[in-house]
Amino acid sequence: MAGTPFPARRSSPMPRYHFDLIGKQTIIDQNGLDLADDILAADAADRLANELYSVRPELRQQHCSILVTDEEGEEICRSQIWDPVRD
Repeated sequence: MAGTPFPARRSSPMPRYHFDLIGKQTIIDQNGLDLADDILAADAADRLANELYSVRPELRQQHCSILVTDEEGEEICRSQIWDPVRD
């Protein structure tokens, strides 16, 4: 007896997030990154901001941030590259 085939599962694609560098000048993230949810996008922005804090110290003085937006262009979060406590 053959089993009843299950319909193919359609998993919705992961949402795409964009990580723009904003400050005196804005650098737009054209490609973005597919992540499961807003929390992971915010975590990725924090990691990126911390890395830029270390490797691009001039961005601290310009008070730059990472702006995260979703596919619709809605703001998810901002992660500061500068740290008022450390800078």
